[in-house]
Amino acid sequence: MFTSNTAVEEQLSKYAESYNEDRGSLLELIRFLGKHPYTRFSSAAIVLAFRHQRVFVERGLKYLVEKGIVTQEMENKIKLYSLTSCEDIRNWALELVKMDWFQWQSVLRKTFLPE
Repeated sequence: MFTSNTAVEEQLSKYAESYNEDRGSLLELIRFLGKHPYTRFSSAAIVLAFRHQRVFVERGLKYLVEKGIVTQEMENKIKLYSLTSCEDIRNWALELVKMDWFQWQSVLRKTFLPE
């Protein structure tokens, strides 16, 4: 399990560097799923949680599924998304959730504004 902000920052950089959309929003999507680690959501439910940002949610979910951070399942012809069960990635996402606002802002600055 990750114990330092540095390890979390390294993972953020790894996952966000090849994402060409709004990286901060992508990380918020990861945090959202990390806050509900045992829940499966339809994309419509996630869109509502993100105040109707459908394009962002759909692109972000596709990217996160490709990277193995999020799993996608079909149930009654509805795609459901949840945080991966892969322990290393899952633990990393859960560490993001534990950060307070100041830690999160510091990590974002270090991740997106390298010195």
